[in-house]
Amino acid sequence: MNHFLKVKFWIVLLTGTIIWGFSQNVQAQSDVFNGAKTALKSGNSKELARYFNNNIELIIESENVEFDKVSSTQAELVLKNFFQKNQAKDFMYVHQGSSPEGAQYSTGTYQSQSGSFLVYIVLKQFGGRYLIDRIDFRKE
Repeated sequence: MNHFLKVKFWIVLLTGTIIWGFSQNVQAQSDVFNGAKTALKSGNSKELARYFNNNIELIIESENVEFDKVSSTQAELVLKNFFQKNQAKDFMYVHQGSSPEGAQYSTGTYQSQSGSFLVYIVLKQFGGRYLIDRIDFRKE
């Protein structure tokens, strides 16, 4: 009976650790998506850039901007210009999901003074943290 209790204890401990780790991972993703949402709602490129990986893929269709990889600093400057031309009115997520490879993604709508844009955001894990690896703005 004593051996059975030890095995049961380790199973419960292991299961709890896995569940706790998963919940922490989900929370980290949620923090990035929520922070990005706040930054997009206000058109704040500096705040949005806090969630960028060192290099990101940046596409802004209306500006003919398409970088496979651009530094987070350059991306922030390009987005600052975009937000100045397309002042924010609102942003909301429409869909969120994940790929089999572990990337997290969301689509949303950025409402500006000059029209609406479909926004596609991809998060990937870098050094144990989820960061924005791609952001794409398409005029609706």
